Amino acid sequence: MADIKTVTKISESTREVVFAFQYQYVDGGNESAVSKIDVSALSKSANGDTCTGLRIAECWWVIKAMTVEVLADADADVIVMHLDENQSGYQDFSKFGGLPDTADYGANGTGDIKFTTTGAGAVGDAYQIIIRGIKQY
Repeated sequence: MADIKTVTKISESTREVVFAFQYQYVDGGNESAVSKIDVSALSKSANGDTCTGLRIAECWWVIKAMTVEVLADADADVIVMHLDENQSGYQDFSKFGGLPDTADYGANGTGDIKFTTTGAGAVGDAYQIIIRGIKQY
């Protein structure tokens, strides 16, 4: 049986988007730079502009027995957030407009978000992560 992985878009407007991500180890292994948010697939601005990146405004997480790196996709992916094992938490970056635009990290940043995990190896190792992002055009 394969690992359980879901990506759910909770809400989206021309200004922001909220995604929920779940992963539960069954018999597979770690994720390695797995694409989670493709910004070009998000809805366009009121003017018809394509989304080019996200500023992470808020993040909630619950992680059991593994670590998760939230990455900005680029020629060499850049760690935007490192979420440690056996932790739950919440960070609010909205007071200063969110973390930098994911397209601005590294050379040839695409604006997309990926996850890499380490330490997944037993049934029940899991994460639940919610990200609210401010769309950039």
